[in-house]
Amino acid sequence: MRKLWNKFVTLLYKVGQDKWFHFIAGVLAAAAAAFAFNVWYAPLVAAAGFGLLKEGFDLCTTKVVEWKDWVATTAGGVVITALWLLTLL
Repeated sequence: MRKLWNKFVTLLYKVGQDKWFHFIAGVLAAAAAAFAFNVWYAPLVAAAGFGLLKEGFDLCTTKVVEWKDWVATTAGGVVITALWLLTLL
């Protein structure tokens, strides 16, 4: 169990705090869309769209776009979409 925990902590440090915040934002956006709309792709579209909006905001304010931030946000949507689809089986 200790080895598993150490691997998890190593992964946290390797990915970086900012990417985890993007992932959590994607999860939250996807979860909200899953509850609001009754179509399988809504969580994924919501997370990807939220990520695009955030990167658009970054482009307007800081002139820097990090595609890895968008990927992390969308990954949160992928997780929620997969979990939702698994509940339909």
